[in-house]
Amino acid sequence: AETSRHTVDSNDNEWTINHSDNGREFKLRIKGKPEFTDDYTDLKSLSPGGSLTIEEKTPAGARKLEIKPGADGKLQRSYWVNGASRELDAEGTQWVGAIILDAVRQSAYDAERRVARLFERGGAAAVLEEVALIKGDYGKSVYLRQLLKDRQVEAAVARRVVQMAARDISSAYEKQQVLAVVAGKYLDDKDTLAEFAGAIATINSDHDRGQALAALVKDRKLTSEQLKIVVPAVAKMSSDHDKANALLALLTSGGMEAVAQPAFFEAVNGIQSAYDRARVLSAVLAAKPNNEAMKLIVTSAAGISSDYEKAQVLSAAAKMAENDDTRKMLVEAARGIRSDYERDKVLAAAAK
Repeated sequence: AETSRHTVDSNDNEWTINHSDNGREFKLRIKGKPEFTDDYTDLKSLSPGGSLTIEEKTPAGARKLEIKPGADGKLQRSYWVNGASRELDAEGTQWVGAIILDAVRQSAYDAERRVARLFERGGAAAVLEEVALIKGDYGKSVYLRQLLKDRQVEAAVARRVVQMAARDISSAYEKQQVLAVVAGKYLDDKDTLAEFAGAIATINSDHDRGQALAALVKDRKLTSEQLKIVVPAVAKMSSDHDKANALLALLTSGGMEAVAQPAFFEAVNGIQSAYDRARVLSAVLAAKPNNEAMKLIVTSAAGISSDYEKAQVLSAAAKMAENDDTRKMLVEAARGIRSDYERDKVLAAAAK
Protein backbone atom coordinates (compact mmCIF):
# COMPACT_ATOMS: atom_id res chain seq x y z
CA ALA A 1 0.00 0.00 0.00
CA GLU A 2 1.15 3.53 -0.75
CA THR A 3 1.97 5.58 2.31
CA SER A 4 2.93 9.21 2.65
CA ARG A 5 4.62 10.91 5.59
CA HIS A 6 5.85 14.47 5.71
CA THR A 7 7.34 16.26 8.73
CA VAL A 8 8.96 19.65 9.15
CA ASP A 9 10.97 20.61 12.23
CA SER A 10 12.55 23.99 12.71
CA ASN A 11 14.17 26.19 15.31
CA ASP A 12 16.33 29.29 15.12
CA ASN A 13 19.38 27.39 13.91
CA GLU A 14 18.16 24.22 12.19
CA TRP A 15 15.45 23.28 9.72
CA THR A 16 14.67 19.68 8.76
CA ILE A 17 12.20 18.11 6.32
CA ASN A 18 11.58 14.36 6.24
CA HIS A 19 9.37 12.94 3.51
CA SER A 20 8.40 9.38 2.68
CA ASP A 21 6.07 8.62 -0.20
CA ASN A 22 5.54 5.55 -2.42
CA GLY A 23 9.04 4.12 -2.11
CA ARG A 24 10.84 7.48 -2.04
CA GLU A 25 12.58 8.66 1.13
CA PHE A 26 13.90 12.16 1.29
CA LYS A 27 15.55 14.34 3.92
CA LEU A 28 16.70 17.93 3.75
CA ARG A 29 18.49 19.57 6.66
CA ILE A 30 19.79 23.15 6.90
CA LYS A 31 21.92 24.30 9.81
CA GLY A 32 22.64 27.99 10.29
CA LYS A 33 21.24 30.91 8.32
CA PRO A 34 20.93 30.35 4.53
CA GLU A 35 20.46 32.94 1.82
CA PHE A 36 18.79 31.54 -1.28
CA THR A 37 19.07 32.61 -4.88
CA ASP A 38 16.11 34.66 -6.15
CA ASP A 39 14.49 31.59 -7.72
CA TYR A 40 15.07 29.42 -4.62
CA THR A 41 16.85 26.66 -6.54
CA ASP A 42 20.25 27.11 -4.85
CA LEU A 43 22.08 28.81 -2.01
CA LYS A 44 23.91 32.12 -2.28
CA SER A 45 25.51 31.84 1.13
CA LEU A 46 25.47 30.07 4.50
CA SER A 47 26.42 31.43 7.88
CA PRO A 48 29.79 30.18 9.30
CA GLY A 49 29.51 26.61 10.60
CA GLY A 50 26.28 26.09 8.68
CA SER A 51 25.45 23.32 6.23
CA LEU A 52 22.81 22.04 3.84
CA THR A 53 22.34 18.30 3.38
CA ILE A 54 19.99 16.56 0.95
CA GLU A 55 19.53 12.78 0.95
CA GLU A 56 17.18 10.89 -1.36
CA LYS A 57 16.55 7.15 -1.72
CA THR A 58 14.32 5.72 -4.44
CA PRO A 59 14.01 2.26 -6.04
CA ALA A 60 16.35 3.62 -8.76
CA GLY A 61 19.16 4.48 -6.32
CA ALA A 62 20.44 6.94 -3.72
CA ARG A 63 21.87 10.46 -3.93
CA LYS A 64 23.31 12.84 -1.39
CA LEU A 65 24.49 16.44 -1.53
CA GLU A 66 26.26 18.43 1.17
CA ILE A 67 27.00 22.17 0.99
CA LYS A 68 29.25 23.93 3.51
CA PRO A 69 30.94 27.32 3.57
CA GLY A 70 34.72 27.17 3.21
CA ALA A 71 37.20 29.26 5.21
CA ASP A 72 36.81 32.04 2.63
CA GLY A 73 33.00 31.88 2.87
CA LYS A 74 32.59 30.35 -0.60
CA LEU A 75 30.24 27.39 -0.75
CA GLN A 76 31.77 23.94 -1.20
CA ARG A 77 29.58 21.17 -2.64
CA SER A 78 30.04 17.42 -2.16
CA TYR A 79 27.86 15.03 -4.19
CA TRP A 80 27.43 11.24 -4.00
CA VAL A 81 25.46 8.81 -6.18
CA ASN A 82 24.85 5.35 -4.67
CA GLY A 83 27.59 6.08 -2.12
CA ALA A 84 30.26 7.04 -4.70
CA SER A 85 31.62 10.60 -4.86
CA ARG A 86 30.76 12.39 -8.12
CA GLU A 87 31.14 15.77 -9.75
CA LEU A 88 27.90 17.76 -9.52
CA ASP A 89 26.91 17.70 -13.20
CA ALA A 90 24.05 19.50 -14.97
CA GLU A 91 21.58 16.70 -14.18
CA GLY A 92 22.63 16.73 -10.51
CA THR A 93 22.29 20.52 -10.37
CA GLN A 94 18.78 20.25 -11.78
CA TRP A 95 17.92 17.62 -9.15
CA VAL A 96 19.21 19.86 -6.35
CA GLY A 97 17.34 22.90 -7.67
CA ALA A 98 14.02 21.10 -7.90
CA ILE A 99 14.35 19.69 -4.39
CA ILE A 100 15.32 22.99 -2.74
CA LEU A 101 12.53 24.90 -4.48
CA ASP A 102 9.89 22.31 -3.56
CA ALA A 103 11.13 22.04 0.03
CA VAL A 104 11.00 25.81 0.49
CA ARG A 105 7.57 25.96 -1.15
CA GLN A 106 5.93 23.11 0.77
CA SER A 107 7.31 24.05 4.20
CA ALA A 108 6.65 27.82 3.88
CA TYR A 109 10.27 28.42 4.83
CA ASP A 110 11.29 32.07 4.27
CA ALA A 111 7.67 32.71 3.21
CA GLU A 112 7.59 36.42 4.01
CA ARG A 113 10.55 37.20 1.75
CA ARG A 114 9.46 34.73 -0.92
CA VAL A 115 5.92 36.09 -1.16
CA ALA A 116 7.36 39.60 -1.43
CA ARG A 117 9.58 38.51 -4.35
CA LEU A 118 6.73 36.72 -6.10
CA PHE A 119 4.50 39.77 -5.68
CA GLU A 120 7.16 42.11 -7.04
CA ARG A 121 7.59 39.85 -10.06
CA GLY A 122 4.00 39.05 -10.95
CA GLY A 123 1.61 40.63 -8.45
CA ALA A 124 -1.04 38.72 -6.51
CA ALA A 125 -1.56 36.33 -9.45
CA ALA A 126 2.01 35.01 -9.08
CA VAL A 127 1.49 34.35 -5.36
CA LEU A 128 -1.84 32.60 -5.92
CA GLU A 129 -0.30 30.43 -8.66
CA GLU A 130 2.38 29.42 -6.17
CA VAL A 131 -0.22 28.58 -3.51
CA ALA A 132 -1.86 26.20 -6.01
CA LEU A 133 1.43 24.23 -6.07
CA ILE A 134 1.55 23.85 -2.27
CA LYS A 135 0.14 20.55 -1.00
CA GLY A 136 -0.18 21.17 2.76
CA ASP A 137 -2.72 23.31 4.62
CA TYR A 138 -0.04 25.04 6.70
CA GLY A 139 1.97 26.20 3.67
CA LYS A 140 -1.14 27.40 1.83
CA SER A 141 -2.31 29.31 4.89
CA VAL A 142 1.06 31.01 5.45
CA TYR A 143 1.35 32.16 1.83
CA LEU A 144 -2.22 33.48 1.66
CA ARG A 145 -1.80 35.36 4.94
CA GLN A 146 1.53 36.81 3.84
CA LEU A 147 -0.07 38.02 0.61
CA LEU A 148 -2.63 40.08 2.55
CA LYS A 149 -0.58 40.96 5.61
CA ASP A 150 1.48 44.03 4.68
CA ARG A 151 -0.24 45.21 1.51
CA GLN A 152 -3.70 46.17 0.31
CA VAL A 153 -4.87 44.07 -2.63
CA GLU A 154 -7.92 44.46 -4.84
CA ALA A 155 -11.26 43.12 -3.64
CA ALA A 156 -11.21 40.49 -6.40
CA VAL A 157 -7.94 39.12 -4.98
CA ALA A 158 -9.37 39.01 -1.45
CA ARG A 159 -12.31 37.01 -2.83
CA ARG A 160 -9.92 34.57 -4.50
CA VAL A 161 -8.13 34.13 -1.18
CA VAL A 162 -11.42 33.35 0.58
CA GLN A 163 -12.39 30.91 -2.18
CA MET A 164 -9.03 29.11 -1.97
CA ALA A 165 -9.24 28.92 1.82
CA ALA A 166 -12.76 27.46 1.63
CA ARG A 167 -12.00 24.98 -1.16
CA ASP A 168 -8.35 24.00 -0.74
CA ILE A 169 -7.59 24.15 3.01
CA SER A 170 -9.12 21.37 5.08
CA SER A 171 -7.61 22.28 8.49
CA ALA A 172 -10.19 24.32 10.41
CA TYR A 173 -7.49 26.25 12.26
CA GLU A 174 -5.48 27.18 9.15
CA LYS A 175 -8.65 28.12 7.27
CA GLN A 176 -9.83 30.35 10.09
CA GLN A 177 -6.40 32.00 10.29
CA VAL A 178 -6.68 33.06 6.63
CA LEU A 179 -10.26 34.26 7.06
CA ALA A 180 -9.25 36.33 10.11
CA VAL A 181 -6.79 38.32 7.97
CA VAL A 182 -9.46 38.86 5.31
CA ALA A 183 -11.98 39.98 7.95
CA GLY A 184 -9.57 42.61 9.22
CA LYS A 185 -9.41 44.52 5.94
CA TYR A 186 -11.74 43.33 3.18
CA LEU A 187 -15.28 42.72 4.39
CA ASP A 188 -16.55 46.16 3.42
CA ASP A 189 -16.86 44.75 -0.10
CA LYS A 190 -20.27 43.03 -0.28
CA ASP A 191 -19.13 40.28 -2.68
CA THR A 192 -16.18 39.41 -0.46
CA LEU A 193 -18.52 39.41 2.53
CA ALA A 194 -20.81 36.94 0.73
CA GLU A 195 -17.85 34.65 -0.09
CA PHE A 196 -16.71 34.88 3.54
CA ALA A 197 -20.16 33.90 4.83
CA GLY A 198 -20.13 30.85 2.56
CA ALA A 199 -16.61 29.91 3.67
CA ILE A 200 -17.71 29.74 7.33
CA ALA A 201 -19.87 26.72 6.51
CA THR A 202 -16.77 24.81 5.33
CA ILE A 203 -15.00 25.08 8.72
CA ASN A 204 -15.35 21.73 10.51
CA SER A 205 -14.48 22.88 14.05
CA ASP A 206 -17.06 24.59 16.27
CA HIS A 207 -14.46 26.81 17.91
CA ASP A 208 -12.87 27.97 14.66
CA ARG A 209 -16.27 28.38 12.99
CA GLY A 210 -17.31 30.54 15.94
CA GLN A 211 -14.13 32.62 15.64
CA ALA A 212 -14.74 33.25 11.94
CA LEU A 213 -18.37 34.12 12.61
CA ALA A 214 -17.36 36.60 15.32
CA ALA A 215 -15.01 38.27 12.82
CA LEU A 216 -17.82 38.39 10.25
CA VAL A 217 -20.40 40.10 12.49
CA LYS A 218 -18.07 42.45 14.37
CA ASP A 219 -19.45 46.01 14.04
CA ARG A 220 -21.46 44.86 11.03
CA LYS A 221 -25.12 44.26 10.17
CA LEU A 222 -25.78 41.20 8.02
CA THR A 223 -28.41 41.16 5.28
CA SER A 224 -31.11 38.50 5.14
CA GLU A 225 -29.24 36.90 2.21
CA GLN A 226 -26.07 36.60 4.28
CA LEU A 227 -28.03 35.31 7.26
CA LYS A 228 -29.53 32.57 5.05
CA ILE A 229 -25.99 31.28 4.51
CA VAL A 230 -24.61 31.72 8.02
CA VAL A 231 -27.48 30.65 10.32
CA PRO A 232 -27.64 27.06 8.96
CA ALA A 233 -23.86 26.82 9.46
CA VAL A 234 -24.38 27.73 13.12
CA ALA A 235 -27.17 25.15 13.46
CA LYS A 236 -24.69 22.42 12.51
CA MET A 237 -22.33 23.29 15.39
CA SER A 238 -22.27 20.56 18.06
CA SER A 239 -20.81 22.46 21.04
CA ASP A 240 -23.63 24.03 23.08
CA HIS A 241 -21.40 26.84 24.34
CA ASP A 242 -19.98 27.74 20.91
CA LYS A 243 -23.41 27.49 19.27
CA ALA A 244 -25.00 29.75 21.89
CA ASN A 245 -22.23 32.34 21.50
CA ALA A 246 -22.63 32.25 17.72
CA LEU A 247 -26.42 32.71 17.95
CA LEU A 248 -25.98 35.66 20.32
CA ALA A 249 -23.51 37.21 17.86
CA LEU A 250 -26.02 36.74 15.02
CA LEU A 251 -28.75 38.29 17.14
CA THR A 252 -26.56 41.33 17.78
CA SER A 253 -25.73 41.65 14.08
CA GLY A 254 -29.01 40.62 12.46
CA GLY A 255 -31.66 41.30 15.11
CA MET A 256 -35.06 39.79 14.40
CA GLU A 257 -33.94 39.18 10.77
CA ALA A 258 -31.64 36.50 12.20
CA VAL A 259 -34.41 35.07 14.41
CA ALA A 260 -36.73 34.89 11.39
CA GLN A 261 -34.42 32.40 9.66
CA PRO A 262 -35.92 28.89 9.99
CA ALA A 263 -32.52 27.52 11.03
CA PHE A 264 -32.31 29.91 14.02
CA PHE A 265 -34.74 28.03 16.25
CA GLU A 266 -33.53 24.74 14.80
CA ALA A 267 -30.13 25.77 16.23
CA VAL A 268 -31.60 26.88 19.57
CA ASN A 269 -33.57 23.66 19.98
CA GLY A 270 -30.40 21.67 19.33
CA ILE A 271 -28.77 23.15 22.45
CA GLN A 272 -28.98 20.54 25.21
CA SER A 273 -27.43 22.71 27.95
CA ALA A 274 -30.22 24.36 29.95
CA TYR A 275 -28.07 27.38 30.75
CA ASP A 276 -26.96 27.97 27.15
CA ARG A 277 -30.44 27.54 25.67
CA ALA A 278 -31.93 29.85 28.30
CA ARG A 279 -29.38 32.61 27.69
CA VAL A 280 -30.13 32.60 23.96
CA LEU A 281 -33.91 32.63 24.48
CA SER A 282 -33.60 35.43 27.05
CA ALA A 283 -31.63 37.49 24.53
CA VAL A 284 -34.30 36.89 21.86
CA LEU A 285 -36.96 38.07 24.32
CA ALA A 286 -34.92 41.22 24.98
CA ALA A 287 -35.00 41.91 21.21
CA LYS A 288 -38.82 42.35 21.43
CA PRO A 289 -40.04 39.43 19.31
CA ASN A 290 -43.39 39.35 17.49
CA ASN A 291 -46.17 36.85 18.33
CA GLU A 292 -44.86 34.15 15.99
CA ALA A 293 -41.38 34.35 17.52
CA MET A 294 -42.90 34.37 21.03
CA LYS A 295 -44.59 31.03 20.32
CA LEU A 296 -41.28 29.58 19.12
CA ILE A 297 -39.56 30.85 22.27
CA VAL A 298 -42.18 29.22 24.53
CA THR A 299 -41.97 25.93 22.60
CA SER A 300 -38.18 25.93 22.89
CA ALA A 301 -38.27 26.89 26.58
CA ALA A 302 -40.59 23.94 27.27
CA GLY A 303 -37.71 21.66 26.27
CA ILE A 304 -35.25 23.13 28.81
CA SER A 305 -34.27 20.42 31.32
CA SER A 306 -33.67 22.69 34.36
CA ASP A 307 -36.76 23.91 36.24
CA TYR A 308 -35.00 27.12 37.22
CA GLU A 309 -33.78 28.02 33.70
CA LYS A 310 -37.13 27.04 32.17
CA ALA A 311 -39.05 29.18 34.68
CA GLN A 312 -36.75 32.16 34.10
CA VAL A 313 -37.46 32.18 30.38
CA LEU A 314 -41.19 31.44 30.67
CA SER A 315 -41.70 34.10 33.37
CA ALA A 316 -39.99 36.72 31.20
CA ALA A 317 -42.09 35.61 28.21
CA ALA A 318 -45.30 35.74 30.29
CA LYS A 319 -44.67 39.38 31.19
CA MET A 320 -44.46 40.23 27.47
CA ALA A 321 -47.19 37.95 26.06
CA GLU A 322 -50.12 39.87 24.59
CA ASN A 323 -51.71 37.05 22.61
CA ASP A 324 -54.18 34.58 24.17
CA ASP A 325 -52.76 31.64 22.21
CA THR A 326 -49.29 32.45 23.53
CA ARG A 327 -50.61 32.64 27.11
CA LYS A 328 -52.23 29.21 26.71
CA MET A 329 -48.93 27.82 25.45
CA LEU A 330 -47.16 29.36 28.45
CA VAL A 331 -49.53 27.71 30.90
CA GLU A 332 -49.11 24.37 29.13
CA ALA A 333 -45.29 24.71 29.19
CA ALA A 334 -45.39 25.62 32.91
CA ARG A 335 -47.07 22.28 33.68
CA GLY A 336 -43.82 20.60 32.72
CA ILE A 337 -42.01 22.31 35.62
CA ARG A 338 -41.56 19.86 38.50
CA SER A 339 -40.81 22.48 41.18
CA ASP A 340 -44.02 23.94 42.67
CA TYR A 341 -42.27 27.21 43.44
CA GLU A 342 -40.94 27.70 39.92
CA ARG A 343 -44.21 26.58 38.31
CA ASP A 344 -46.31 28.96 40.45
CA LYS A 345 -43.96 31.82 39.54
CA VAL A 346 -44.65 31.31 35.82
CA LEU A 347 -48.41 30.82 36.27
CA ALA A 348 -48.65 34.03 38.35
CA ALA A 349 -46.83 35.97 35.62
CA ALA A 350 -49.09 34.48 32.94
CA ALA A 351 -52.25 35.40 34.86
CA LYS A 352 -51.44 39.14 35.01
